[in-house]
Amino acid sequence: YITPVSPDTVGVAVLGPKGINLETAIAGIPELHRRLVGATPASPLRGAGPFPHRARTQRVGRVLLVGDSGGYVDAITGEGLRVGFAQAKAAIAAISKDAPETYPLAWKRVTREFRILTKGLVALASSPLRTSIVPLAHTFPGLFGMIVNRLAR
Repeated sequence: YITPVSPDTVGVAVLGPKGINLETAIAGIPELHRRLVGATPASPLRGAGPFPHRARTQRVGRVLLVGDSGGYVDAITGEGLRVGFAQAKAAIAAISKDAPETYPLAWKRVTREFRILTKGLVALASSPLRTSIVPLAHTFPGLFGMIVNRLAR
């Protein structure tokens, strides 16, 4: 994942096995490598994942769990912000109707596509097929772009 942080800084997250060498991984992506040649890291290398969090329910009485507290598949890139805002909107709708019992179903509805796509990508990243991700994205950029855009919208 490439995430803009500021006008002159990007975050780079690489999916791979434990102990992956970031420089080698970046060298395997020619355009990214070309853009990062000579760049100085803004921070030391850190991170691991995925870190799924599952909540048994998104509601207990009148308490509604929104955002990460309600559960997530992979909290590494920030795409969950949009999902959290959608959950907040669903929670507000349930509260304004004095019907908090409707929230868990609304939560499932607003997170369904995101959960399915993210679980699929996490599963693919830990499968023997992971080496096919970049070549497939290169061969089918429209499909890859659609998946990324669906996650990020």
